[in-house]
Amino acid sequence: MSLPLIIVAIIFSIIAAIRPFKIGKVPVNIATGSIFALLVLLLLNAVDLETIKLGIFGNDQFKPWEIIVIFFTVAYVSISVDVTGILDFLAYKIVQKTKGSGVKLFLFFYFFACLLTVFTSNDIVILTLTPIIFYLGKHAKLNVMPLLFAEFFGANTLSMFLYIGNPTNIIVGNALGLGFLEYTKIMWLPTLVAAVANLGLLYLFFRKKITKKFKANPDSKFSVRSWFDAILSSLLLVTMLIVLTTSQAFDIPIWLITSVFAGVFIIEDLAFSLYYISKYHSLPPSVLQKEKQEVSKLYGLPENPNEFWIAIKRVPWKILPFIMVFFILVAGLNEYGAVDWLASMISKTSTTLGSSIATHGILGFLLANIINNQPMTILLSNVLLSDSLQISEQAFRGGAYAVVIASNLGANLTLIGALAGLMWRKILKTKGLEISYFDFVKTGLIITPFVFGLSLLSLYFVLEVASSV
Repeated sequence: MSLPLIIVAIIFSIIAAIRPFKIGKVPVNIATGSIFALLVLLLLNAVDLETIKLGIFGNDQFKPWEIIVIFFTVAYVSISVDVTGILDFLAYKIVQKTKGSGVKLFLFFYFFACLLTVFTSNDIVILTLTPIIFYLGKHAKLNVMPLLFAEFFGANTLSMFLYIGNPTNIIVGNALGLGFLEYTKIMWLPTLVAAVANLGLLYLFFRKKITKKFKANPDSKFSVRSWFDAILSSLLLVTMLIVLTTSQAFDIPIWLITSVFAGVFIIEDLAFSLYYISKYHSLPPSVLQKEKQEVSKLYGLPENPNEFWIAIKRVPWKILPFIMVFFILVAGLNEYGAVDWLASMISKTSTTLGSSIATHGILGFLLANIINNQPMTILLSNVLLSDSLQISEQAFRGGAYAVVIASNLGANLTLIGALAGLMWRKILKTKGLEISYFDFVKTGLIITPFVFGLSLLSLYFVLEVASSV
């Protein structure tokens, strides 16, 4: 009975995330829905404290807490940089440099997101570039929606290229012992094919919505709290990106790097907050009686001096219980034999390289958009390691890389597909731009399945050629 209850809890949590509702006066949303589902499972003894411990802390092969730490520390860093106003300034400058060409902007953000993702990760790129694109709409009369999708799809496509491009790549790589160079040798062609197909389809889909010619808003102004603050934060962000690109060579855990830099950003934000607050209190009482906006403009101070509190409030904390509960539910599925059962079923449909790629890829693609790509990757990595999976070495490799592709491109089908999608929507919502789950799916359904299919075909070609050499 426990296994069906866990499946019901998964479905309930997803419904609550997509369509929040109320039970009486109690809101049931992405945060409360997942917590409520877990509490019911605990009361019914469907999961216990050991399952919770395993779901969060994992084992030698999987450590879900590291993924959570990476995501939220990077989120804080990105938000902290945004608060300084430097991203608003960059958007202003981009509008000036592109000289009214909407197509140039579209291509710039697609290629820039792709390039930056190769050296960092999709989460970092999406969290950093999304505010910049939003601010473009402030400085010019143009439709930013095609630019947002170009950035989002580009980042989630090129994140397949390197071992460190996505935490899901690391999950599969660590679990199966894939080498850094071996990984790139296999994944470069599927990534390139997907990137080209994505660009072409995105352009065709948005060609009527891309603002061909736009005019910069002559009245637009950027707001930088302090140039010293903005430049220091930018240098820290660039330093973090450089350190992340070298993490593999020095065998430094990614979660440790992002945690250290998040700590540095917190100290910086607290220091500037104290500085701004002390400057306010040092002003004469007669000045402080005036409107805060007027005082801020006159003395070059931000209206809200507490930089740390602004950033900490904008971190998407509601996502935290959602993803933690899903890691626990995956641990529950494993505990009740679902993994071994799934491994036995997959064995029957993965008798060749092609069938293994198709089975693991399609299953991973669908599961990513049901339980999120990171829990999906942990679940299918467990399947790949299960003794019940009886397939050839070649089929095994094909299945492993297909899971990687599914975990990356699956994020471009629905907003549930990845944490970055949930965060992307949250960033835009806080800035007054609403993208519904269903509006996103309309775009994802037209573009992503075709790109995904081409990527799997490319993977088959690479592995088939590799086996014949």
